Amino acid sequence: MPEVRFSVPPYRNASTALALGAVVASVFWRIALGSGLMLYLQPAQVLEHGYVWQLLTWIWASRPDTTSVLFSALIIWLTGGSLEYRWGRRRFLRFVLVVVTLSALLTLGLSLVYAQAASQVFFGAHVMSGIIWVGYGCSIWRSETNIFGLPITGRNFALVGVVVMILNGIFNGLSTIIPEAFGTAMTFAYALYGWPTEPWLKFRSRQLERDLKRRSSHLRSVDGGRNDKNDDYMN
Repeated sequence: MPEVRFSVPPYRNASTALALGAVVASVFWRIALGSGLMLYLQPAQVLEHGYVWQLLTWIWASRPDTTSVLFSALIIWLTGGSLEYRWGRRRFLRFVLVVVTLSALLTLGLSLVYAQAASQVFFGAHVMSGIIWVGYGCSIWRSETNIFGLPITGRNFALVGVVVMILNGIFNGLSTIIPEAFGTAMTFAYALYGWPTEPWLKFRSRQLERDLKRRSSHLRSVDGGRNDKNDDYMN
């Protein structure tokens, strides 16, 4: 079985920028905490007070404690660097930013009917690190990597991320992992089917191929009854 190892991401790539963004945003928020500035996402504030800018700032927001900030940044940098290396910078960035943003929008929609979700505070950096972890596991599904020196398949690597998310929900309340749950589900869906447009394009491609085959089955060659050997038009 082939083994896949983490590659330290080169300087100034996308995963490094995202990790640094999470650290800088958390430090800035901690310094400005007394001013009432809120970088996290709280659906009630967005829906009732129009704080729509939280949909952007929450992407890099992390819980204001050293352990949360460092672990999130390390996962985004190390695991994200390996995923970026496999997928390329553009695909990696599109995956992370689209999934984190959709997780926020779906959480807002759920909060309209689930009051407990509306009052919760959510941090996008934790969603980002979670989907990067699961996404990397999905990208190497049957190959091996390692955690603390222990070999593990990509499938089990992704499942570790799911188990950590579930444990956080058990200890802190299921409503606290709503965006993580949305993000994880979308990550598995993306790994299996790609973006929503891709299955549609594949379906249309197969449909067109069947249509062309059906039409070609009715075609017949026509020689006009001529004998090429006695063709007066050939010298």
